[in-house]
Amino acid sequence: MDPEQMARWIATREERPSREVETFMAWLAAAESAPDFEDALASVVAEEGATERVSELLRGLLDQAGTHFGIGFSQGTRVAVLQAAANQLTGHSKQASKIRD
Repeated sequence: MDPEQMARWIATREERPSREVETFMAWLAAAESAPDFEDALASVVAEEGATERVSELLRGLLDQAGTHFGIGFSQGTRVAVLQAAANQLTGHSKQASKIRD
C-alpha cells in the first residue's frame, strides 16, 4: 500500500523475464523431456491442417490436466501433456498411412 515501499521493491528486485517468456521457456524444457513430441510433430507437419489439429489436441489435453494453485501447470504435467499428444499424433499418423496404403 506504501508507494515508497513499492518503488524500493521495483528498484531492488532481481531482473527476470516476463511471465510469458518464463512459460514459453518452461514448455521448451518440457519438449526436451518429451522427445517423442518432436518426432510426432515431424510426422504430421506436412499434413493439411496440421497446425490447427495439433493446437486443438494440445488445448484438449490441457483442459484435462490439473493445475497447481499459484503455479499453473507443473513441469511434469507439461511433459505428460506433450507425451500424450505425441502418442495421439503418432497413432493418427499411423492410421493415415494405413488408409493411404
